[in-house]
Amino acid sequence: MSRVMIDDLWLRKDAPSRVRRALSQSHDPLKARVPEEYRLARYGRGKRWRCRWYQPTADGGKRQAVKAFESRADADAFAAAMEDDVRRGRYHDPAQGQRLFADVAREWMRSKLDVRQSTIAHYELELKLYVLPTWAGEPLNAITVQKAQQWVNTLAAGTYESAPGRKKKIKTLSPRSIRSIVKVVFSGVLTYAVKNGWITENPASKVTVPKPEQPQMTVLNPEQIKVIAEAASKVGTSSDGLLVLFQAYTGARIDETLALRISDLSKDLSSAVIRRTWSHVENKRAVLAPPKNGKTRVIAIPRFLAPSLREQIAGRDGSEFLFLSHKGKPVDLMNWRNRVWYPSLELAHLDGQGFTIHSLRHSYASIAIAAGADVKTLQQQLGHSSASITLDIYASFWPNRLQDVARLVDQIVGSAYNSHTIDAQ
Repeated sequence: MSRVMIDDLWLRKDAPSRVRRALSQSHDPLKARVPEEYRLARYGRGKRWRCRWYQPTADGGKRQAVKAFESRADADAFAAAMEDDVRRGRYHDPAQGQRLFADVAREWMRSKLDVRQSTIAHYELELKLYVLPTWAGEPLNAITVQKAQQWVNTLAAGTYESAPGRKKKIKTLSPRSIRSIVKVVFSGVLTYAVKNGWITENPASKVTVPKPEQPQMTVLNPEQIKVIAEAASKVGTSSDGLLVLFQAYTGARIDETLALRISDLSKDLSSAVIRRTWSHVENKRAVLAPPKNGKTRVIAIPRFLAPSLREQIAGRDGSEFLFLSHKGKPVDLMNWRNRVWYPSLELAHLDGQGFTIHSLRHSYASIAIAAGADVKTLQQQLGHSSASITLDIYASFWPNRLQDVARLVDQIVGSAYNSHTIDAQ
């Protein structure tokens, strides 16, 4: 954007100072002592001052934008603010703020090229049911923190506007659902608009959402894991028992484990490469997709699983999935949960205690931390996008070692003070 130019729409540029003063001092421009020769065609009609500037277009050209003001002071202030925004990289085209939220939401969804299909489906559902019914026809620059907060309050109270023609009864949403709808989807659309320079800030970043309750984390000890694995081998096959042990002692997500091919295992069976996962899209069959966060990673496998893994893959092709159903097909998670997991818990007398397949992943984290795993190592094994996520979930598993640190410091530097007399004078 070039500099902002200010035009007087009432007087010619060559109008002398006395004429300009006469107009400024008069309450009625039509009664001011301004000779006709200095008056422009719009004299006395509409706003007197106009700011003009040129802004880039999508095709690489330029187009003129204008804004009118009653007073020169207001025009000067606007021009100064615009030029300051340009210098500081905050400039945005005011006209772009008139874009409708629904249009921006569609563009935002098309930009999600690095997101799994199941996540895309989740975003689309939340947009359709909870976001667009309220915001679809709203211009970006009309969305305020106050309006957004009022909407969040309706989500919490179960009084929100839902999709037209929806047959299901509107229900009160959980804090976790509200956080996803507001802070991920709604805020994601507005952040996209900010990045494109259509608005200057994201109102959703300043609203308050209900704080989700921390879900109760269930953890199994090694003896319980062993009993469940033995039960799974009886309910299903030895492969089902091995799957329980693999989940408990590698910490991989179950959909990542079920997507492993034999060729993903190292030759000595001490590690595996997580290259893909099963992605579940509502009302559709699971499809293979990149792992969560889109990053391939290597996980470690404890040595005691090697004999069972070697037996599992003996004589099989490397392109086959590591774990197969009893019919020789890829394991369907929902089917395995009902056919093997629940019956195994019942056989092991551990049903009714809240243990889920995901409990095996939590159990791995608990055991690994007890064995001395640091945050970064555990993050890599579990596939979290950041160490802070690992800490948020498992911070309580790490023992309080403040006194251990104090003892180590004492061992290193304490002797320097014990061997010298400190002069108290």
